[in-house]
Amino acid sequence: MTDIDPWVMEDDDPDAPWNRSPVERLPETITPGQIAIEFWKVGFQDEHVVYDFVFTWHGGQEAEWSWDISTSNPGMSVMSSAPFYGTAKWSEDSEDVEITYSAPDFGEEGEETLGNAAPDTAALSKPQTWVDLAEQIAGYCDGLIY
Repeated sequence: MTDIDPWVMEDDDPDAPWNRSPVERLPETITPGQIAIEFWKVGFQDEHVVYDFVFTWHGGQEAEWSWDISTSNPGMSVMSSAPFYGTAKWSEDSEDVEITYSAPDFGEEGEETLGNAAPDTAALSKPQTWVDLAEQIAGYCDGLIY
């Protein structure tokens, strides 16, 4: 998170994290390891809520991932957490991503193919590649519970 306290910012403040791309908060070059991406959404009471999507990538064409509400939100407790987690695999000869997912708090578990979601292998060092993949996976997971 930034040095700016987002919970005292105005909705239209251009420096507010919800008005900025998640790419801006990532390093210029992605390397194997943990890739933590923050996504901002509007909550049930029209407040801004941050969610964490984290990849663990060892290089290659597979990554483990998790998606959950961030513990950095004010007033959040351990009981607010209901994570999804799984794996993502892709190959150079396909545009699809095969994911596994599990969300015990929602009774969800399975496998799915996300069409046209495979990262460009030549662009795995680019932050936008990982943000795009995270958006695809998070969107699928959110669709299971909303």
